Amino acid sequence: MDFKHAKRNRKLDRWVVVSLLFTFSMGLNFLISQINSQIDLSPDKKFSLSRESLALLNRMEQPVDLIVTLPENSNMPKIIQRFMHDLALLMDSLERADTPHPIRIHRVDFFSPRKKADVLDKYKITQPNLVVVASEQNGPQVIFRYKDEQGVNPYDASQAFRSAESIARQAIWEAGFYSDWKEVGNGILEPGMFRGEETLVRSILDLSIPSRKRKTIYFTRGHGESSPEDIDPTNGNSVLRGLIEDRNIGVSSVDLGTIDRMPNDALGLVISGPKGVFQDKEIALIRNFLNQEKGTLLLALDPVEETGITDRPALGLRPLLKEWGLRCHDMLIYDPKRENFDLFSGSYFLRTYQRNASHPLIKNLMNEGFSILSDRCRPVEKENSPGSPFLSKELIFSSRDSWALSNWTARSIPPEKNTLLDLSGPVPILAVSEPNPLKEVEAGLASAGKLIVLGSSKILSNEKLRSGAGNQALARNIIYWMDENNDMLDVPPRIVQSYSISLSDEQFDLLIYHFAIIPAGVLLLGLFVGWLRKEL
Repeated sequence: MDFKHAKRNRKLDRWVVVSLLFTFSMGLNFLISQINSQIDLSPDKKFSLSRESLALLNRMEQPVDLIVTLPENSNMPKIIQRFMHDLALLMDSLERADTPHPIRIHRVDFFSPRKKADVLDKYKITQPNLVVVASEQNGPQVIFRYKDEQGVNPYDASQAFRSAESIARQAIWEAGFYSDWKEVGNGILEPGMFRGEETLVRSILDLSIPSRKRKTIYFTRGHGESSPEDIDPTNGNSVLRGLIEDRNIGVSSVDLGTIDRMPNDALGLVISGPKGVFQDKEIALIRNFLNQEKGTLLLALDPVEETGITDRPALGLRPLLKEWGLRCHDMLIYDPKRENFDLFSGSYFLRTYQRNASHPLIKNLMNEGFSILSDRCRPVEKENSPGSPFLSKELIFSSRDSWALSNWTARSIPPEKNTLLDLSGPVPILAVSEPNPLKEVEAGLASAGKLIVLGSSKILSNEKLRSGAGNQALARNIIYWMDENNDMLDVPPRIVQSYSISLSDEQFDLLIYHFAIIPAGVLLLGLFVGWLRKEL
């Protein structure tokens, strides 16, 4: 046997093996890159869509676009960077979801000359720092908006300086993407749980059904009510208006004394903090809207101080409330416990819910331990008669130590309890009524709507919605319930515990060097061993 070329053949064999291994690894990587699949090995499948969300997304009737114009850079506030990280993981899951119609993800750098101008022009998006869900037939819906106004108070320029981080945290909180906010060092609130799946699935499902016509919620005027255009912290409802419009529902005002029937696109009617008496014609119009047009009435009544209108209790609305199995006494709730009352803001904390909390308006509020911020309240009780075609329920109450004062304008402070005329706590503050499904047909109420009554209009005021997580969650639930999106209320939160590491450029470079030490050492050792073998 000729061994003359044996050494050269062995080297050739090695290079052939190396080449084959290299081409095999490259081909394997290419094949893997073509497989759009992912295995979630995390505990409880934290980074995959829940089965409930997938079941809801299977009801999609058209494609949906998810457009993000928030830039991914280290100059953004830390809370925005954390939000972008959590949102990116969720968007990947949505894009891969097996749905009847695709969920198209568009990450757009708004200030880049090479941005995707087609999708921006299609939905007329003209601002950066947005998260938008849109469909061709229902249009766009902004679910997150961040105004980069460092050092500027967007509500009152005369107030104290606000940092970009503070403004970003408020935008994140108002959008409802996080919950379980807890105070850490320096009094800063940090979110503990990410609720993006719940928020995005609701918006996607809402916009992917083209058969749904855009509805409008009307606010009454002419009786001193709060206005949806008013930005006043105490008396305005502009924040509530924003929550409604963000869910692709229109908002308008109406004077009941000038119309004969509610507009055809009316989804609901809001009477927020009226101070004047409603006339018989207006009450008849509201009654017809409730009984015959499947409308929903949200009525928020404050305690009445004026003695000149007590001849018509509840501002003339008592007969209508009685028909629906509710009553709203002209009384004032008093609570001697200071832990239920904030001396500085004047807020009253409502923490007592209906037992078992089965009603969709408050189920998630009780499960997560939310408190509702209010101001002065009046009771809202149920009075179901045996043959009533309506089912009324009391949902939120004052504390056990409180009671409702009769003839409260003439009482001394602190008052003494009148066991004959006062109502003992817990006193109901929020109650609802809807047709009894067993009796609605025989009573001619097949087209009847729903009634929601609050004992304080301040629960939905701008100030309380901005500062109370429970108030904002309650407002969202009310909107979905008015829109008959009960399945939205039942979407279980896909809570993901988030972690973040903040590093400067120097720290990041140093970390890279530390991770590179071992591979570099192995490489140098291999080169040294190879050199020794050649020398030997």
